[in-house]
Amino acid sequence: MADPFPMYVPSEARRLFQTESLLRRFAQMAHWDGESRLLELYASLGGLALIRALGGELVVVEPDAKLVDNVRERARVAGVLEQVAFEQHAVTRLDFPPRSFHGIFCFGRVLGTAGSVSTAWRPLLAENGRVGFSCMVKVGRAVAPPALDYWNKRLGSPLPLPREALLAVELAGYEPELVETVGEAELGEYYKELEALLPKATDPEGVKTLKEEIAIHTAYGHTGVTQAFVVARRKEPGEKPPLSRDSG
Repeated sequence: MADPFPMYVPSEARRLFQTESLLRRFAQMAHWDGESRLLELYASLGGLALIRALGGELVVVEPDAKLVDNVRERARVAGVLEQVAFEQHAVTRLDFPPRSFHGIFCFGRVLGTAGSVSTAWRPLLAENGRVGFSCMVKVGRAVAPPALDYWNKRLGSPLPLPREALLAVELAGYEPELVETVGEAELGEYYKELEALLPKATDPEGVKTLKEEIAIHTAYGHTGVTQAFVVARRKEPGEKPPLSRDSG
């Protein structure tokens, strides 16, 4: 069986969680500006859109040379090529000095559980730095037992509810700020797009596990499992909790 993470997606596939509204909210929460230095794992159009709107500097780690070339050309067309640096290697190899970035994000690729991702990224974040990443969650009142069993084994830990994913991020040293989920119907359409790309895929183990995911999703209609996008702010030891919004 393939390693659990990163979960496989064909490199040319459309990414989830790159809507204009989500990108705008993400940037507003993060308070990034022209002095910000950002890190993106797996190149995407969302990363280019952020850096074009905000200014600043973007470092992109992408294993696929063809995709690096494609996104580099898109950066040139968008007029932000001088602001973007590309590193072609595995996203698990992040050899950067501590506190190098004001933000770290990955759109539409599940790199690990909420706790493991936020823990791994925290040393690289500057004070008040933000993270944004995808994770698998269960939603609704009922989860199809075969889907729950599959994802528990796939993740190597119990599949969390969105609030449990946020709690894991908080325990890793963050203030959770946002969790947004994809509706199962939308996820189903996305899986159809991915399935159409599989004949051209070159990663046999990745293709195998993605086919398993698609089969689980389509076999039960309503599985109660989907992707979530989490945004959180790095907290410092001893930091006081935010003031209550309840004036009473």
